[in-house]
Amino acid sequence: MQLNRTLLLAFLGFLSASTLRAQSDTILFTPQATYLYPGTYSAYTARFDRLGRHFIYTANKEYGLIVFDCSNPEVLQPVRTLPVEQFQQLKPTDLTQQGNYLYVSLGGFDGLFPQKAGLAIVDITDPANATLTGQWSDAAFNKGAAAILVEGDYAYLGAMEKGVIIVDVSKPDSPNYVSHLVPDINWPAPPGIFSVPHARGFALRNDELWTCFDAGGLRLIDVSDKQHPVEKSRYINTQLDAVAQPAYNTARIAGNHLFAAVDYCGLDVVDITDAANPAMAAWVNPWNCNNTNWDGSSGHTNQVATACHDSLLFLSGADSEVLAYGITNPLQPRRQGQYAVLHDSIATWGIDVNDSLVVLAQIWNPLQMPYIAKKGGIRLLRWICPKTTGAGETPAGSLYLNIFPNPLRETAQLVFDLPDAAEIAWTVFNAQGQPVLERQPFRQEAGKHTVTWDTGQWPAGPYVLAFRANGRVMIRKMLKA
Repeated sequence: MQLNRTLLLAFLGFLSASTLRAQSDTILFTPQATYLYPGTYSAYTARFDRLGRHFIYTANKEYGLIVFDCSNPEVLQPVRTLPVEQFQQLKPTDLTQQGNYLYVSLGGFDGLFPQKAGLAIVDITDPANATLTGQWSDAAFNKGAAAILVEGDYAYLGAMEKGVIIVDVSKPDSPNYVSHLVPDINWPAPPGIFSVPHARGFALRNDELWTCFDAGGLRLIDVSDKQHPVEKSRYINTQLDAVAQPAYNTARIAGNHLFAAVDYCGLDVVDITDAANPAMAAWVNPWNCNNTNWDGSSGHTNQVATACHDSLLFLSGADSEVLAYGITNPLQPRRQGQYAVLHDSIATWGIDVNDSLVVLAQIWNPLQMPYIAKKGGIRLLRWICPKTTGAGETPAGSLYLNIFPNPLRETAQLVFDLPDAAEIAWTVFNAQGQPVLERQPFRQEAGKHTVTWDTGQWPAGPYVLAFRANGRVMIRKMLKA
């Protein structure tokens, strides 16, 4: 069964407690494929095709733009490369898709010699033969570009110290500059050598362009008049600011809340119901950040993505490669999964999610601050979301599943209550990822059912049950004392 193979890979990592941080019961990440870049090369951003085609688009500082075929998730195959030479030597740093066009931010922003900011428009009608359609850049904006967002006929570039640039992209072969805005750089404090506000990422709601500054808080820019963008409000997490320098990188909006990645300080949730008065709703600080532990932090959030109708939020986490939170209640984000092999010299910068896969963009970081990163490239993980609310619990009205007793003794009872008739199956894996008990698919009527297992001969240790009902997978952890 394909289920067995997929889960086997997941549990080999899931049960390796010595290297892998504990994951919750609700989301398991399964390594699928890795494509490593040579030497000092980095991938900044990776995006799944938004038209449902089996391609991934990557923005890579040294390589340029690479299109990968992911029709077989276990093999990432590059099928098209547009090198930096095609972008006038400007380095791709971020990308987004609208229809059959990719919009790529250009201009290296790190190091002593940043490039001029620009953007490229790439035709992906045939992704395997992607072609450069148009390009714009301007040496007046000489600090590079870290992010791009496109809505309709306009693109927004995060141009670091040069603020936000608006470009008309209505004609893909000839994008044109429209305007730019540099918000007040003296808020929340006058800039220092290491605290200059950099426009790093965006979230857009109607004409509200929420802009993330990595030393200048979160700014709301009204872009209803593209020729004259105006800063309307600003926000900073005062609790975070009291212990560490807030650095806002990217954000996503779900409902009336904005979810922002804040460097090594995790996730800041902002209530934007009243856009003129944004307010803190929650702060998730998984690594207990403060001004003394920035160097060598186990995590560093940079990009975010939502899934499951905005009920889940995924964050890239540097050394903690990916974290997932349930955000149905924005006031109490609940961690539901994590994939992290700590201190493995792999750090994730970018992230994207579709209905079953997560793609991670990995960088090479020569400074090794705030994390060690020596293996650039991209990685695919499969994610399984059984939609449980916790160990032994399920939402009201849905399938109930549990094992008694747990820890296991000589016998154990599998108890499940099906709201409707279903085709079910199950597999139990040991700590080595080997199946020790399997039940092939069969039809089961609705109602409560109990199955008794003989577990007396099972060696002591951890086990995992994967229970499938009509294609949905539910996970339960068990222990044999």
